Amino acid sequence: MGDSAGKPNVSNGIRVSGAWARGVVNAFRALGLDVEALCEEVGTNIDIFMDTNHRPPRDALGRFWRAALAKSGDRHLGLSAAEAWEPRADHLVVLLLTSAETVGEGLEASMRYQELMSHGRVVTLGEHPEYHAININKIEHELPITAHEIEFLAVFLMKLLRFATDGKFEACEVHFEHPYRGNIQRYTRAFGCSVLFGKEKTAILADDEAWCLPLAHGNQALHGQLRGVAEGLHAALESHHFVDTVRDRIKILLPQGKSSIEAVAAALHMTPRTLQRRLQEDGTTFRVLADVVRKSILVDCFERNQTPDEAMRHAGYTNPRSFRRAVKRWNLADLDDEAPA
Repeated sequence: MGDSAGKPNVSNGIRVSGAWARGVVNAFRALGLDVEALCEEVGTNIDIFMDTNHRPPRDALGRFWRAALAKSGDRHLGLSAAEAWEPRADHLVVLLLTSAETVGEGLEASMRYQELMSHGRVVTLGEHPEYHAININKIEHELPITAHEIEFLAVFLMKLLRFATDGKFEACEVHFEHPYRGNIQRYTRAFGCSVLFGKEKTAILADDEAWCLPLAHGNQALHGQLRGVAEGLHAALESHHFVDTVRDRIKILLPQGKSSIEAVAAALHMTPRTLQRRLQEDGTTFRVLADVVRKSILVDCFERNQTPDEAMRHAGYTNPRSFRRAVKRWNLADLDDEAPA
């Protein structure tokens, strides 16, 4: 399964890697984009996206997406890139999915170890009153995730599940959080089902029949071996996940006016001293993380054309002067023009 046929290439699949970034680069290249020039434009060496032994910096891929969007002018770049992407079982997480017995078993196994492929739990299995839900989550850092990246991932998952089932997998519905952006025919062609926008969660919904489909490349012996490898690699990453957990908790508490390290530590059931010590062990501090989260929130508000009052509230500022200083420091001039006095 290193390609559409043949045996699994386990040697390529067991690494903790930036395989996701490599897939995006290859998709853009297939669309005719000069990916080397795009990398140069955003100040990134293409090697960091193609090296399967390392991960690119957290927001490098976000800048790459924005540069590709500006260059291509394609208002449906995520769909176009996903259509150009070819399904490949060349990474441990994908091999875990494709080697299982059924779609549901494969998804549960691969989701457990997805951090081996990319930053954070981008895909999770959720609850729905009628269907099995594959949720796509925004794991945001300094740059907010674009609708193009979300749409690319959704089509990526659909194509991967079709590949794993020899084309038999069909979704019942696909939901997107973001608003409808035009050309519904492209969406229905990409997903083969109803596509709805402005929903509570971005999700692929499947019924019991699709969930229980046998996988064309299922191999229980191999699947068991891969789980053992994944468990060992995943344990080595756990310390890094702590930073993501703290960042997510800060993002939740800021709009509630709870921006102190004491509030975040209490939410994580630890003392402020322990929280700061663990962050220092991972090479950062609470103040740095709080700044990163606030900037991410303000950039998101800016891109959504929200009012300065709304941005100030979402980012947890209670002092207009502090808010104005932050807006100026991060060069968010459009927000600063109407910042509260």
